[in-house]
Amino acid sequence: MPKDFEIKRKVLIKYNGKSKNPVIPEGIKKIGKCAFEAAEIDSVKIPESVTEIGADAFRGSDIREIEIPESVTKIEKEAFFLCQNLRKINIPEKIAEMEEIPRIFCVCKRLEEVELSENMPRACGILSGTGIKKAELLPTETEIKPLAFIGCWKLREVIIPEGVTKIGYGAFATCESLQKIVLPEGMTEIDDKAFYGCRNLRTVVVPKSLKHVGISSFTDCPNLGVRTISKIENLGESIFAGDGWD
Repeated sequence: MPKDFEIKRKVLIKYNGKSKNPVIPEGIKKIGKCAFEAAEIDSVKIPESVTEIGADAFRGSDIREIEIPESVTKIEKEAFFLCQNLRKINIPEKIAEMEEIPRIFCVCKRLEEVELSENMPRACGILSGTGIKKAELLPTETEIKPLAFIGCWKLREVIIPEGVTKIGYGAFATCESLQKIVLPEGMTEIDDKAFYGCRNLRTVVVPKSLKHVGISSFTDCPNLGVRTISKIENLGESIFAGDGWD
């Protein structure tokens, strides 16, 4: 019911209702910042009139599943931060056209099913903080962005195509389920803390093209068996520092 929604100039400012499955009124253009923060909801129906979802819009809510209409062209940072019950979501195709795709999910540990459009970059940070188990990058991607998969605690398999030349800062930090990763020929750089805290990482297949390994790139990876990286021009400090290392 409209009285359950605080609305100003077609922006949903706050949901004050008691329904666990609210239906946002037609005509709303934006779900505003923190509009559903800590809301005790299972789902929400978003009308086609909505084009934006604001920062922290569903922060800390109990939402389990949501379908975002294709009319949405912008989702702001951490819109679903700390949605620990979220299990399934889709990302509209037009989000891929944003100049910079923000980290939308953080500490969404049960979120294993994220439906992305065919042209949506996988290594842009949109999947960080989720419970995904596998990530396969697109052939068109050339870089794994900083913090791209940080906190993906269930991530076990990553398929990186040739053409990717760099792994950004903290890209796989605290991916605790990751055991093996194969870096393609042509990759030249692993930035600082790229695999920091990957405590079950055992095998890293390194290409001959690799020239730079950043500071603490494999810190706190106690199960990584091979410590010697040869023929690399630039090695950062404390590459292998942490538990289990001399």
